Amino acid sequence: MMICLPNGTVIHHINANYFLDITSMKPEEVESSIFSFSTNFEDPSTATYLQFLKEGLQKAKRFL
Repeated sequence: MMICLPNGTVIHHINANYFLDITSMKPEEVESSIFSFSTNFEDPSTATYLQFLKEGLQKAKRFL
């Protein structure tokens, strides 16, 4: 998955296999705080994807 600017600049990305691996783990097994699970969502993939989008928006701020 990628977040890109209209000119094609890649702002943020994640490998789909890594995403699937990280979302199949139990929250206590995840060592990285990069894709931490949110208590607002019961579905780990939704929480991880939301975190991915938030990080992409943060990274995109420097291009504005």
